Amino acid sequence: MKRQWYYRGSLKYCNYSCSYCPFSKRSCSRAGIQKDKEAFFRFTDRMLVQKCEGAVLVVPYGEALLYPHYWEGLATLSQSGRIDAAGAQSNFSFPAKQMLAVYRACGGDLQKLRLWGTFHPEMTSARQFADQCLYLASQGISYCAGAVGDPRQMDEIRMLRDLLPDNAYLWINRMDGCKQKYTDAQVKAFSEIDPFFSQELAHHRANPAACGENRFVEADGSMRRCNISRQSLGNFYEEPYADAKEEDLRVCTKKECACYLAYCNRKDVILPFFGQYPAFRIPAYPKAAFFDIDGTLVPKGEKQITEETARRLLHLSKRCEIFLATSLPLSYAKRKLAPVWHVIRGGVFANGGRRLILECSGAGGTLDVITPMNTDWLAAAKELGKRHGFTAHTYQKGGEVYKVTLAFRPGRAGTGRTEAKRRNLAHLLKIPDSCRILWEEGRMQITKQGTGKLEGILEICRELGYRKEEAAVFGDSENDTEMLDYFNGTGRVQNRTEPKEPDCKT
Repeated sequence: MKRQWYYRGSLKYCNYSCSYCPFSKRSCSRAGIQKDKEAFFRFTDRMLVQKCEGAVLVVPYGEALLYPHYWEGLATLSQSGRIDAAGAQSNFSFPAKQMLAVYRACGGDLQKLRLWGTFHPEMTSARQFADQCLYLASQGISYCAGAVGDPRQMDEIRMLRDLLPDNAYLWINRMDGCKQKYTDAQVKAFSEIDPFFSQELAHHRANPAACGENRFVEADGSMRRCNISRQSLGNFYEEPYADAKEEDLRVCTKKECACYLAYCNRKDVILPFFGQYPAFRIPAYPKAAFFDIDGTLVPKGEKQITEETARRLLHLSKRCEIFLATSLPLSYAKRKLAPVWHVIRGGVFANGGRRLILECSGAGGTLDVITPMNTDWLAAAKELGKRHGFTAHTYQKGGEVYKVTLAFRPGRAGTGRTEAKRRNLAHLLKIPDSCRILWEEGRMQITKQGTGKLEGILEICRELGYRKEEAAVFGDSENDTEMLDYFNGTGRVQNRTEPKEPDCKT
C-alpha cells in the first residue's frame, strides 16, 4: 500500500535562535549526531527491507539538512522504485551546493527530492531566503516555501512573495500562542499570499475515520498516525513487521487536527492540486481546470461566489486555464461568477447542451456550439405543467433549443420520487428516447442524448490540444460522477460551510 511516511529522528538542535523556538537553546554533540545518523539509516534500511511504498517526509525537531547523513539517507530512499518522493522540512540555511553534491554522489534522484522551506524573518532576509529557493529551482528540485503568519512580519513575507516566481507556492501557517484573533484585514492579507490560508483557520475536528493511511515513525520505531497523535500503532522495527490493529485506528485522543501535517492527509479536507502526497505542500497545476458551479464554486442556495473562493480562483487563473462544467445555462453562470468572469475561458453549459471557448492564451480560435434537441413533445408537456406542479424553461441559441428544464414545486418532484415514478412521468410527458434526462434538486433537466459534462469537456480538450493528464475536474454531485471517474476522481468537493476565523491560540 502506498502511503505518506513521516520520520522524526533524535536530533533536537537548530542553528537558528528564533525567540519562540526551544530547539535553538540546546547543544549538539558529536555523539548525539552519530546516534541520530544511526537511527535514520536504520529507518531507511527498514523501509527498503520491508518494501514499503509511498513517500517519505523528514520532520525534525531542529535543522536536519545541515548534516550529510540526511542527504545520504534521502538519496538511498530515492533510488527505490517503491518510493515516489523523499524530502525534509528545513529552514533552508544548509550549504546547498555542498549538500546536493553529497546527494548526487550517493545516487540520489533529483526528480524525487521534495524540500519544505520555512522562512524565519528574525534570522535571515527575504532576499537570502529567496536566493536559496531560486538556486534549488535551478537545480531542478521541487520545493515549497512559507512562514508563520505573524502580522508583525507581514512586510518581510510580502517581500518574499514578490521575490519568488509566481509558480512557487508560498504557504502561511496560523500563528500559535497569540491571545487575540487575526483582524479581517490580516486574514485578507495572508489569504492573498496563500489562497489556502482558510484551511489553517478552520477547526478540523479529530475524526479517525477521515484519516489517511499515513504513518509517523520516531527514531526508536514508535509509530503513530500523525505528528500530534499519541495513539500508538506499534513499532516499526518489530519482527515480524505488522501494520496497525483495526481497533487502534479507530481511536484519537486529540480534539482537533491542529496543524497542516495533521490535517493534510484527511480524506475530508480539500487541497486541490497537491496530488497524492499533500504533505510536501507542493502543488502541481494542470493546464486546464473544469469546475462545477453549484455546490463547488458557489455554496448551495447562494446566488454568487464567495470572496474566499473568488480569491482562490483568481490565484489559480495565473497558473492554468479556468473552464466550467455546469448544468446552468451561460447567463446564469455569468451572474453567479460575476466577480471572476474575466478569468473564465469557457466551458460546458446546460449539461453539455452548449460548449464555449473564449479567449484562451496560447490557443487559437474560439468555439460556441450547441446540440439542438427534439422539442416536438414540449408544447403538450407544458399543458400538463399545472397538474404535475412544474414550470418549463427552455434555453436556446439562434432559435434552436438545446436544453429544457422542468422546475417542480417543493414536494412534487426530486428526491421524493422513486426512479419508477420518474420514468412514468417521462413517459406521460412523451419525452422521446432521443432526449437525455437528468434529475437534480427537484428539476428534470433534458438535453439531447450524447450530451453531458464529460462529453463537452473532451470536446474542448480536443479543440485545444489538452491531453487527459493535463486536465482536472471538480464537482460535488451525482451529475459530476462521470467526469470525476474519467479524470480519476481527484476533484470531488464536499459541501460544507465556510470556515470561521478562530482564535490564534490552539
